Amino acid sequence: MLRAYVPSLRMGALWLALAAMLATMIAFPGSAGAQVPTRVVVPVTGTLSDGGTFQGRVINPDVSYQSATDTLLISGILAGRATQSDGTVERVREEFTTQLSVSQQQDECEILDLDIGRINLDLLGLVVNIAPIHINVTAVPGAGNLLGNLLCALVGLLDDLSGPDLADFLDGLLGALFPRD
Repeated sequence: MLRAYVPSLRMGALWLALAAMLATMIAFPGSAGAQVPTRVVVPVTGTLSDGGTFQGRVINPDVSYQSATDTLLISGILAGRATQSDGTVERVREEFTTQLSVSQQQDECEILDLDIGRINLDLLGLVVNIAPIHINVTAVPGAGNLLGNLLCALVGLLDDLSGPDLADFLDGLLGALFPRD
């Protein structure tokens, strides 16, 4: 059974920010000029409840903040193909809006949550079978926990972004990271 890797929002945002900075420096060195409306496309894959698969994209994702309920929302157009477990293929193209969950400060900081599926190696007649591996690395801050304090501080760099600021930040990252039509 395949399990999807779901990073914590803070960790994902940190890696997204680093990738965005690098992509921006490479793709737009000193660029200036008029802004042209663009279309942002984010690839997505997933598993259906019946065991089938979904492959597609989110077109023009938008992250917004709803102050009345203090929630982040993401909306856009989901387009792709859903293949049910019996082989039936259905085309999907729907507008959607869903709530993003944001976790608050914790006692531990999740650094890495990695799932590696079963590995079968055949090396010139030597067969090695490795069972699925799950790696979960957390940092624990506190007195005397130098590395835990450092890693939690690095992961917590984006903690000050909340509400509308976080929505604007994530929306900007989506526009900077994914190809435009």
